[in-house]
Amino acid sequence: MFSRKIYLLILILIVGTLLSLTEEKYQHLKSIHFQEPIILATDRLNYAYVVVENQLLKFDGKGNPKGNFSKNNSGNLSFVDATNPMKILLFYPDYARIILLDSKLAIQSEVDLRSININQPTAICNSGEDGYWIYDREDDQLKKIDNNLKIVFQSGNLTQVVGYQIQPEMMTEDNGFVYINNPSTGILVFDRYGTYYKTLPFTELKKFQVINKDLLFIKNNRLYRYESNSLEQKEILLPENDSIRDVRIEQNELYLLTNDSLKFYYF
Repeated sequence: MFSRKIYLLILILIVGTLLSLTEEKYQHLKSIHFQEPIILATDRLNYAYVVVENQLLKFDGKGNPKGNFSKNNSGNLSFVDATNPMKILLFYPDYARIILLDSKLAIQSEVDLRSININQPTAICNSGEDGYWIYDREDDQLKKIDNNLKIVFQSGNLTQVVGYQIQPEMMTEDNGFVYINNPSTGILVFDRYGTYYKTLPFTELKKFQVINKDLLFIKNNRLYRYESNSLEQKEILLPENDSIRDVRIEQNELYLLTNDSLKFYYF
């Protein structure tokens, strides 16, 4: 717990530093070119993960390759959660399947969600308190399952709670809260028991990162930080790039995914 608090404090200080950066203060370390990279994930050990042609590739913070993983006959790899570098979660919605990898990208376990009657999972993420969060389209519920695959919390029918059907693009957990991206209405926030809390009014987002309740997101090729305490939205200057798809920050490193490359920066 102590190390997690220190890690969050470091991230808060770093994101604050980013607000004062100029383009000249970024040090470009490396660019790796790909054909249509679709997913970027990072972990707190400064490793980056990118999905290209349904294959997961791992790099260190300087852009050196550290491994790869692919799984045939599992369908489309649609999401990677590396918030726990010792338990990297891969989501294959076509087969309602989760694959968990260790830090060497070796399979720890596979979970067939249909075997526990979750037939239409549309979004999944790791939980910092063990287990996983799953949005189940079949009954429009957010569900928490533990490591024994038992449902321990569920939200109730969210169409009835919020008044519309959620179409989740992604979700993540941070500091005991779960964030679901519903592009047409914003980011829905839930507490650690799966109870709906509020909606953050940021629409039409593809990806975002949460650092101690502050939100980092890309819109119109620009990076913004929404501060949960002050409710202020501030732009964070980025190195000049076209077609930014995603940005992640870990410690003093910035990872920038474009339509054809992954770029590594130090600040």
